[in-house]
Amino acid sequence: MNLVRKVSAVAVAAILSACSSTPVDNSPKNLTTVVTAKTTLNGLYMPDNKGTQTIYTRENMRAIDQTAEFDSFYMRWANFDYTTVFRIEDNLLWQIDNDKEKYRECPLSGCTTGFDEFMAKAQESSDDEEEYETYADKSCNVELVKNDFTIAATNQQRRISGLLSEEFKATWTTEFKDENGKVDLNLIQFVFWTTTPNEEMTAAWKVHKKSTENYLSKVGDKNALVRLLGEDGFKAIQGFSGDVESSDSQQKNMISQKLSVIKGYPLSIKMEWFQKNEACPSAKKKRSDNNLDFSEGLGNAATSFFGNIIKDEADKAVDKVVAEWQKDARVRYLYEITSVSEELVHDSQFQIPNGFTIEDRQ
Repeated sequence: MNLVRKVSAVAVAAILSACSSTPVDNSPKNLTTVVTAKTTLNGLYMPDNKGTQTIYTRENMRAIDQTAEFDSFYMRWANFDYTTVFRIEDNLLWQIDNDKEKYRECPLSGCTTGFDEFMAKAQESSDDEEEYETYADKSCNVELVKNDFTIAATNQQRRISGLLSEEFKATWTTEFKDENGKVDLNLIQFVFWTTTPNEEMTAAWKVHKKSTENYLSKVGDKNALVRLLGEDGFKAIQGFSGDVESSDSQQKNMISQKLSVIKGYPLSIKMEWFQKNEACPSAKKKRSDNNLDFSEGLGNAATSFFGNIIKDEADKAVDKVVAEWQKDARVRYLYEITSVSEELVHDSQFQIPNGFTIEDRQ
């Protein structure tokens, strides 16, 4: 009996100790829109990873919790758990690394890195140099023969997160043809599954719209995307992603008008980029075309010649494998919303966690 009492006492002490070590959040709670989602990123150019995202939004602040885990054992070092906090009234942005318990403090328009500054200076000092190889760099004369953007409802339906949704597909196709009729093809495809917005989704759109307006009023053209597209273009992108209601966008160009075909709240968005490069091919020299070297005797020359023929055939086999491999998407991104709600959320969600140390201030 004494043993039982001692064991029970130890168990109770352990539970009380665990409870006492759990920090108590006494910060006030306020109504907040909360959107949770799952993400998947893969493709030929991207290491496979899966993640989660939770977006907390009020009219004057926003916090985005985002995690990612890579499938490959050798990419586990790249796993992350970040929070980005937008304090609109304070003109502040915090990038928080929850794993390292460190954060960066930057202007609301965004943080810059040493690499960003280096590239900006490089561009200023050498405006004539391209950062990538263009058709001109390859002495390749091409003509843009196709530049189409189409979007349509497919009349397909399915349930996502328990909600009935309808499918829309948007496709952007460009083709560049060289002087020999060979074509480079780029195909970017978006697949949307949307649902009739419920009360929580409509409320989220309203809060997100007001938050966006406050953000744009504060940052102006200090945001790179705003400088590139203008405020209306920025809003159009948000409408495209479902962050705000698409009809809110005042953009009147052809693409935004076509996007108005998409009705409802997006529950799932998939983006895929396919590419086929055949214009201006680089000639691959056959090994068997190399001049024979008789300096080490006729036998060695013959061995080298027939060995190169075998290697050329192996190259052809490898090329076929690569051609099949390249049929997959260069980049594939899937964003699927799992819940939309209005909740009472602690103000601490929009603050630096206790004990975290600053890593950089800009």
